[in-house]
Amino acid sequence: MKVKLPATLHECKPDQLVKWLMLAEVIKEKQDDDLFQLLDFQCQLISVFSGLKVSKVKSMNVADVQRLSNHCTRMLSSYQYAEPLGEVMVNGQRYVFEKDFRLITTGQIIDLKLIDDIASDPVQALAICYVEEGMEYCQEDDRGRVLNPNDKRYQAFKEEFDGVEFMNFFGFFLRESEKRKDAILAIQSIRTLMNQRKVMDNLKIRNGSHGQESSTDLDKNLEQALTRSLNNRM
Repeated sequence: MKVKLPATLHECKPDQLVKWLMLAEVIKEKQDDDLFQLLDFQCQLISVFSGLKVSKVKSMNVADVQRLSNHCTRMLSSYQYAEPLGEVMVNGQRYVFEKDFRLITTGQIIDLKLIDDIASDPVQALAICYVEEGMEYCQEDDRGRVLNPNDKRYQAFKEEFDGVEFMNFFGFFLRESEKRKDAILAIQSIRTLMNQRKVMDNLKIRNGSHGQESSTDLDKNLEQALTRSLNNRM
């Protein structure tokens, strides 16, 4: 049986790599010395990168399964995380990604927020973040028509997108998302502490006392929260 696999990680499609990441999480829970589980994993691995059904892969002889799965394993093990380049060439068109999330457009932020789970369809996030070089996100002409709609990029990226750049983007995106969540939580904590201070100040005025110790504690907590917030946003 002739099986076509990506020669390098660069040739892998985003949906293949996400399926692999999900498969890798499952195999961690398996027993290393279970031969049948290992063969099943290898068949699934080949299925992910060949597009063949698992049942079709299982019809191969063991030697072919070993050979093909070894190729996939070597290809995947060569990957080392690096910050995404922030640019990719697809069908002769260069697309660029603004890695500083403080500089991306409000429209991009809103559209990213609408993605429930990036792992379920990673190309959505790519189509939002990587924009045609020299153009704005969803740029409009004089009549208000969008010149570079997301769907056009989505279809292009689904068929072709550098696998290494995607893996780097995927890791970078998840880390940035966690940092933004941490920053938001820190800001919420600051607001809570500020509200607490207002309450304490009101009580101090009503009771005619200075409340020196409580006010000092709140100042320290506020300073710590501010420090955490700034660190998380760096």
